[in-house]
Amino acid sequence: MTDNIVSTISRFLTPELIGKMASAAGLDRAMAPKATAATVPAILSGLAGVAGRPGGARQLASAVAEQPTDLLGGLANMLSGSAQIADKGNSLLSSLLGGGMSGLLASTLAKFLGIGEGPMRTMMGLLAPVIMGLLGREQRAQGLDSTGLARLLTGQKEEIAAAMPAGLNRLLEASGFHDGAAIPAGQERPIYEAPRASNGTAARSANLRVAGDVPPPSRSMNWAYWVLPLLVLGGLLWYLFPREERTADAVPPTQTTNLPATDAAGKVNYLTTAQNDWSSIGASANEFTNHDVYNAAGENLGTIRDILIGPDGKAAAAVINVGRFLGIGDKEIAVPFSALRTEQQGNGRRITIDATKEGVQAAPTFQRRAGAKQ
Repeated sequence: MTDNIVSTISRFLTPELIGKMASAAGLDRAMAPKATAATVPAILSGLAGVAGRPGGARQLASAVAEQPTDLLGGLANMLSGSAQIADKGNSLLSSLLGGGMSGLLASTLAKFLGIGEGPMRTMMGLLAPVIMGLLGREQRAQGLDSTGLARLLTGQKEEIAAAMPAGLNRLLEASGFHDGAAIPAGQERPIYEAPRASNGTAARSANLRVAGDVPPPSRSMNWAYWVLPLLVLGGLLWYLFPREERTADAVPPTQTTNLPATDAAGKVNYLTTAQNDWSSIGASANEFTNHDVYNAAGENLGTIRDILIGPDGKAAAAVINVGRFLGIGDKEIAVPFSALRTEQQGNGRRITIDATKEGVQAAPTFQRRAGAKQ
C-alpha cells in the first residue's frame, strides 16, 4: 500500500525545520505549523491537478528529476540562503501551475491564514523543493515512471483534500484554483462574455471564448446566464456565514478493538489502549497537535499531544494531555478522532469535544501498546 504522501512529508518537516522556515519568511513561529499544515496539502492538490492534465505527467516527472537527490539531507543547512531557495521554489511552482495559479494559491492561503502575501509566498517557495524532493524519493523507492508518479498523486486526491484545514478546500474551489491548475500553463481558461445590447434590445446570444469556434447557445439556454451568477453569489454567502463545522467528518471513524469508557455526562468515548497497527505522528506539523481542547461550556479540557494514524493512513485517535483532579499531576487520555470538532470563534477556530471537565479527569489513562509504531 502506498503511504499517504501528506503524512510522509509531515514526518519530514520537523519543528526545527519549520521554525527556520518561519524565521526566513518573517513569520511568527506560533503561526508556522498552521501555515505549513495548510500549504503542504494545497501545493499537493495543485500538483495532482497538473498530473491529471494532458502532458502533465511528463512535465511533473521532468521537474522532479531536475531536483538534486541530496536536497533533503542538506536542506536545514541550506536555509542560510533561504531567499534564493524561495525564489527557485516559486519559479518551479509557476512553471508547473502557471504564474497566475501560483499567485492565486499564495493569495488564497494568505487570506485563509490571515497573514501577508509576501511571507506566504516565501513559505511556499521554501516548501516546494521539500515536496518535490520527497516526491522524487518516493518515485525512486517505488521504481515509478512518469505515469506511476502521476498516479501516486491523482490516486490520493481525497486524502490530500482531507488533510487540509477545515474550510480551505472550499475556499480554493471558490477561487477557481482547482480548475485552473488542471489547465496547461499558457492556455486560456474559458471566459464568459455578457450579452451585448443591439438595436435597443438585449442580445439573445453570448460568446464563449475557447480554442475554436463555438456556436451561440439557443434561446432556451439564455436563462442559465442569469441563474448561474445567483448560484455563485449564494455559495459565497453560505461560505462566509459563520457556522459550526466538524473537521472529523472528512475522516471516517475507525473501529477499535478495545472497549471504550463513556463519559456519563457527555457523549464521547474514551479509548484505553492503542491498536498494534496504529502509528504516531509525534511532533509533525498539523492543525491539531499542541492545540487546546474545550467543551461546549468553554472549559479548557486539555491539550492534544499526538494523533494516531491507522493502517489506512487516516487519523484514528487523538491523545489528549489533561490535568488530574484538583490540578495535581497530569495524564494522557484518548478519544476517537471523529469526536473532534471545530467551532468558529470570532476570527479564529477552536477544537471541542462533547465531554465534561469531570469526565476527562475521571477518564481512564491511555496506554500505548509496546508494539505500537512510533
